[in-house]
Amino acid sequence: MNNLRTNLIPTDVDQALRISEMFAKSDLVPDNYKNKPANIFLAVSAGASLGLAPFQAMQNIAVINGKPSIFGDALLAMVQNDKRCLSVKESIVGEGMNRTATCIVSRLAPNGETEVISSSFCLGDAQKAGLLNRKPWQQYPDRMLQMRARGFALRDAFADVIGGLITSEEADDYPNAKPIPSSNFDEAIQELESTSKFDKGARSVNEIVEELTPSEEPKKELGWVLSIPNKKPLHFKNKNDFVLEYKHYMDLIDRSKMLDFQTKQKKYAELKTNNMEMLEQLREADFGLIEEIEMDEGRLFDAEDATNT
Repeated sequence: MNNLRTNLIPTDVDQALRISEMFAKSDLVPDNYKNKPANIFLAVSAGASLGLAPFQAMQNIAVINGKPSIFGDALLAMVQNDKRCLSVKESIVGEGMNRTATCIVSRLAPNGETEVISSSFCLGDAQKAGLLNRKPWQQYPDRMLQMRARGFALRDAFADVIGGLITSEEADDYPNAKPIPSSNFDEAIQELESTSKFDKGARSVNEIVEELTPSEEPKKELGWVLSIPNKKPLHFKNKNDFVLEYKHYMDLIDRSKMLDFQTKQKKYAELKTNNMEMLEQLREADFGLIEEIEMDEGRLFDAEDATNT
């Protein structure tokens, strides 16, 4: 079965770069990611380590002060999706500086017992940290207390799931990071390369930064050719016409009464193989259209989906 969520998770740096550059030009991404492929690259990379598809990562991961963070609701969803999570209970009680948010997490331990991890955060704690003069704390104090208690408890209980990320609500409260002086920039790059977990021989930080820099080359008109087995290629002026005709042939194969299901699968595999280059070009040009094709592919030619249908 085609697992679209899995297929869209990058497996190496080059795939993450291509996705970042493509998404940066889209109007569908959040405003703080538009024309910022470097930020998208960071979010996509962080999301991949958490099992999030690129679009999920951009919707739920924010780059704040140069660090990736995840919204509190998404953090809760990730933990609740883990089979070891038994329950997450939250409460807010008290008045004034004693108003306190508490998050209690129950999880299944390796030995079969139930572990209970609890964390609390009160307005008094927020005052000590100098947070009460910030607008979110003045406008939504209960929500901010809830996010702090939740973030602490979930990180303590499911550090292996969260991977060290903090909540975006918490990251917003941190002071802005000081910029690196230009005289020390080269030293910072060298230190980053020396401590990187990636294969140093594959790609340097400078190469990644250079590739993430938007190109000023004029857009090239793409050609769209549909290759049909045992027939002459069909040429189209735009991607939409190509997709319509491709899906038309998918439908013809599916509706054929002379072919059994396995033969239909083979016929479609041949069609897909003949047009693999065009499909990759479509993936770069319009991610939404390739998603439509992959969804139809799973619906029509996947054995499990076809049986359910």
